[in-house]
Parts: sequence; C-alpha cells; structure tokens
Amino acid sequence: MHPHFQKRIGLLICNLGSPESSEIKDVKRYLKQFLNDPFVFDAPWMIRYPFVNGIILNTRSGKSSEAYRSIWTKDGAPLLFHSQNLLHKLRAQLPIPVELGMRYGKPSIQDAIEKLTKQAVNHIIFLPLYPQYSFSATESAIHEFNEQLSRFNGRISGRIIESFHSHPSFIGALSEKIKTAAETFQPDRIVLSYHGVPVKQLNKTANKTDYQDQCLETSRLLQETLGYPADRMITTFQSRLGPIRWIGPHTDQEMMELPKKGIKRIIVVSPSFTADCLETLEEIQIRYRDLFLKSGGEEFRYVPCLNSSDTFVESIRTIISPFAVK
Repeated sequence: MHPHFQKRIGLLICNLGSPESSEIKDVKRYLKQFLNDPFVFDAPWMIRYPFVNGIILNTRSGKSSEAYRSIWTKDGAPLLFHSQNLLHKLRAQLPIPVELGMRYGKPSIQDAIEKLTKQAVNHIIFLPLYPQYSFSATESAIHEFNEQLSRFNGRISGRIIESFHSHPSFIGALSEKIKTAAETFQPDRIVLSYHGVPVKQLNKTANKTDYQDQCLETSRLLQETLGYPADRMITTFQSRLGPIRWIGPHTDQEMMELPKKGIKRIIVVSPSFTADCLETLEEIQIRYRDLFLKSGGEEFRYVPCLNSSDTFVESIRTIISPFAVK
C-alpha cells in the first residue's frame, strides 16, 4: 500500500463453513472442496485426488448427510447461523466494516473481501475463529486469504491474527460459561475436548506454536481462572479419522473409560470451537453422550460454544483492538 494512502480498516471473521443443505448432493459438494484441500489432507495430489474423489466422497457423503440432518434446524446449519448472528452483533458494536467469510462453501473469503473493498476498506484484519492455530484449519484459511489479497496487487493490505488461545478475554468468556454450568451441576470431571489433528501435522509450519501445546495452554489457563483442581479437568482430542496416528488422549475412548473409574457425572466443553457445529452437536452431544451413558455414565452435560454471546463479541473487540488503530 502506498505510504500516503489513508488506512481504512475492516474486519473479516472466518469460520470453516457448512453445506448449503443436509441433502447428499450438497454435502458431497462441500466435502469435495474440504477434503481436496491439501492443508486438510496433506498427501501428494496423485494420492489425495483418487482417494478423495474416487473413494471417500462415494462412501462418506451419505453418512455425513445423515449426521448433518440430525443437527439441521429451520434456520439452516448451526455453524452458519451462529456465525451470521455474530457478524450482525459485531457490526452493531464495532466502528469499522465487518464481513464473514467461510473457508469452504458460502459466503467465501473472496466474497467477504469484495464486500469490504466496496466499503472503501484497504486494510483488512483477518481473524479465523479458531482459538488455537492449526495447519489444517488456520493455515488453510490464511493461505486462502493471502491468495485473494494478492489479486489486488498491493492495493489492499492485511493483518492476520493467527490465534487467541491464551487471550484473557477469550479465557474469561469461556470460563464464565463453564463456571455457570459447573455450579448448577457439580460434575465429577470437566472434559475439555479439542478437535484432534494427525501427529504428522504438528510443527508443520516454521515459527508457529504447536497446536497441541496451544490446546494444553488453553486448558491450563481455564483451570487457573476457574480455580478448579487440575486433576478434575481432563484434556482430550476428538474427531480422528483413518488409520494414521492422531494426537490423544481420544475423547471417545475416555467416554468409555471414565465410568469404569467411578466418574459418572461429566461436563464436556469444546474450547477449540467458537460456534456449535457438526463436531459439537452431533459428535459430542449425540454420539459421545450415548457412548458415555452406555458405558455406565449417569449424567452428561454439554456446555455450548461461545457462539454469538455478548461476551464473545466483547472478546473479539478486545482481541482486534491493538490492530484496529488507524
């Protein structure tokens, strides 16, 4: 950007995305874009393309469609409408233009950038709504953002916020939700279930903090803020897929083991998600709940994500404030 240009700042919040409907054809289209992303399935193209397009899409689309149907609402996909509600609240609270872009599906990151430029924005704060930096989610979104910005040949500049896993406003907002649930429920344990990643993706990007380390730091700060005994909070990782090694301990296995240890009442939180989605509503609230109860558990309570809560809106305002100075 030319030094004498006036900086006109806008905010682009980004989340993963959802299919346009829970029908198989829309889920398949969404999965095709998602699973062909080399940041998500980081195998060579000659392996990834036939495996994804020839096998996975034909075997998983129906099952994924069924999972999406179990959480679909009259307002559509939860991830999308929570993100849109957050967008509307941010627009009401912030003095700068704000747009939403999804890494996959609609509205795209490209759409969001174009909307910002039409509002005379020439400097975009890019905030992926993933608290912890990961190669498969955060780096993919950053790569797409930079690719789209490059089309403007330097006329639009960007500032990327890569993570906010330890930001006091994020920790405070999430702690408040956990505290409210714990006080009314008195669980034997609080399970902090983060999205898992393959072990080979750790330390994949130079000069970036390890995803697993950031998750553990979030857990430590939540435990300190809540003043909850460390041995009564458990950190686990969910959503593993395929035969490769994923970081652990694994949430599904813990759901089966905890009742055997006399732990019958649990609260489950997912601090790696800021909006409720397939992984929190179908995987945790339906499948993991059933697994825990069938394994001898008695009470299972899920704490919803921050979604579009006022505390999360304030968190975002605080997180971006150092970068929103003209």
